[in-house]
Amino acid sequence: MHKTPEINNGLPDRFAAKKLYAVIRPELEEQLLKIYRSLRGLLEEQGYTPTIKYRVKGFDNYFNKLLKLYHERPQGSLLINDLLGLRVICPFLEDLDIVGRLIADNFEVLELEHKAEQHSFREFGYDSLHMLIRTEPLPRATRLPHSCDVCEIQLRTILQDAWAEVEHELVYKSDIPLPNDSIRRKLASLNASLTLSDLIFQEIRDYQKEVRRRGLKRRQSVECYLSEAAPIDITQLPDLKRDEEELEAPSPEHLKSQTLEKLMFKALEAHSNNQFSRAISIYGSILHLKLDPVIRSLVYNHRGMAWFASAENQKALEDFSKALRFNEENVRAWTNRGLVYRVEGKFDQSLEDYQRAIDITPQQFEGYWGRAQTCYEMQFYSRALNDCREVLSRQADFGPAQDLEKALRRKIF
Repeated sequence: MHKTPEINNGLPDRFAAKKLYAVIRPELEEQLLKIYRSLRGLLEEQGYTPTIKYRVKGFDNYFNKLLKLYHERPQGSLLINDLLGLRVICPFLEDLDIVGRLIADNFEVLELEHKAEQHSFREFGYDSLHMLIRTEPLPRATRLPHSCDVCEIQLRTILQDAWAEVEHELVYKSDIPLPNDSIRRKLASLNASLTLSDLIFQEIRDYQKEVRRRGLKRRQSVECYLSEAAPIDITQLPDLKRDEEELEAPSPEHLKSQTLEKLMFKALEAHSNNQFSRAISIYGSILHLKLDPVIRSLVYNHRGMAWFASAENQKALEDFSKALRFNEENVRAWTNRGLVYRVEGKFDQSLEDYQRAIDITPQQFEGYWGRAQTCYEMQFYSRALNDCREVLSRQADFGPAQDLEKALRRKIF
């Protein structure tokens, strides 16, 4: 290891140290840049884009710290471990833990320190998480005296960083001590206010995350109800021998105060029991609620199925079209509208809708099955047979396709 020339009083030679520093600094900067890029890439992969500052300790600060070490330990056993430094500045307190774990999982951490633990409740001082990570040795055999192969990473919130910057100017760098206890108490009060602000910001963020979580759970619950409505099969022609009074049932006003999940359950229950007028009324109540576009699309699709079962084909077409307006990826709405078009004799439009369903989910058989039936009615028997084969390649035990395939073979062959 290189030894800085010493003068008579046993202290480092400033001129020699500065000359060596100028030679080694480019290598330190290159090494620090590699660490920065590695850390930046790691955080961005996980969806984090915090502010990252980095610096190589300037010569004057380095040399002053070197002198301090010589005064404290003349034998020179202490090391300067913040020659390379990065600062990661995050918006919220929870980010510090997350980023800290990412660093610990991807770098060799030699030391971890919470600066706030150094202060009593009467003291002021910035909070920050400091980590020392091991770095690769520099290619040069010579190194700066008392340097070591580490890099310091500081993790702070935006407010912690703001306080640290101001405190550094007022206290750490100043050669004028704080005048009295009153000023010290005011600084302590400011620091406490910033700490409280961080906690409040985190509390607000936690609340927002909980609202989103509940919203997602609510949406998944509704989608679960809708997915469990498989027994409602629009391909079954409606039984028109129902009680006419049931068709004229008024909209249930008392349902408006109930939750979306309960309303969906009641609607699907009525739908499954062929109480189509009641189901349509409840679907209408649901559509007056504030809904995500995907959920609104699903409700319109189900109401369209109920309209179709009630022989209200035009209203069914309107609801299926609205379902697609809110979500063009709603495959069931495409296949359902294709069916109604077929019943109405609008075969070209039916084929177009089934093709859209196939384009969205080519791995599913419903689009091919609907198109096969439309082609059969158009007497395009070869095309219908090809679609039947597509259906059976995806679901070999689908009885209706097996029956249609046999009928088509008799007509073609």
